[in-house]
Amino acid sequence: MIYTVTFNPSVDYIMKLEAFKEGELNRTTLTEKYPGGKGINVSRILKELDAESTVLGFTGGFTGDYIKTELDKRDIIHDFIEVSGDTRINVKLKTSLESEINADGPEISEENFNSLENKLSRLKTDDHVIFAGSVPGDHKDAYKRLASKLYENGIPFSIDSEGEKLTSTLPFEPYLVKPNLFELEQISREPLKSSDDIRKAAELLMERGAKNVLVTLGGEGAMFVNREGAMKLTAPDGKLVNSVGAGDSTVAGFISQHGKGVTEQVKYAVAAGSATAYNSDLASRQDIISLLDKVKIEKI
Repeated sequence: MIYTVTFNPSVDYIMKLEAFKEGELNRTTLTEKYPGGKGINVSRILKELDAESTVLGFTGGFTGDYIKTELDKRDIIHDFIEVSGDTRINVKLKTSLESEINADGPEISEENFNSLENKLSRLKTDDHVIFAGSVPGDHKDAYKRLASKLYENGIPFSIDSEGEKLTSTLPFEPYLVKPNLFELEQISREPLKSSDDIRKAAELLMERGAKNVLVTLGGEGAMFVNREGAMKLTAPDGKLVNSVGAGDSTVAGFISQHGKGVTEQVKYAVAAGSATAYNSDLASRQDIISLLDKVKIEKI
């Protein structure tokens, strides 16, 4: 079983407007809301690709109830830990530009965190854990702490996060890390201007423990690096509609094809990320499948 961990879920409230005028009354042309949070997004795409998963994390209040109800409607298994505060609401304003207002999450107590740690301690070696997103409150070492426990128990994990949250897990040999270019530059502490620069930076992550590194490059596609070599992946053409969830979809696409070879994994990864970017919500299975043959793979 795949388990996705979302420390800080959200209700994503999308508002579309002709234009936003600061200090004036603004009226929407369309509103939508979805269960959000990076791990939840991964599970939604895994479901589209016929890969079952269980969503773990923390929810609270009426917004937490909304998320659980929506996941039930989608037939996605969840096993959340209840916290005292309300799950956050994130607002996405879409005019000619895309703006986001992300709220802080509820407090996660040490007791809450221990409950999650206990759930993960019961997993088996043929399970797979995906960590994704931010960590609220005082648990800045959460990924390191949990990754070390999984490593001790021989349970594979992947991570899609940034900065020290990602790098702190490298000694525990993550199966997949997925930084975007900006995040990789932050880790490298220097601009990465060429494909060769990106490859070398990804190889450094492997030297520190990562088994597979997938660097997303927006409309340019991605670069994949592991110990067998590197691939440059060109994304299919399309119009950017929604950047929210594209990276999560990329992770889901890759993990959904585990065991079928890295060529198939990276093809699904780029197709899933692109399909979400070209849609107003996360991609459907049909959206993803339609793009598979349009992903160009070049070994470098």
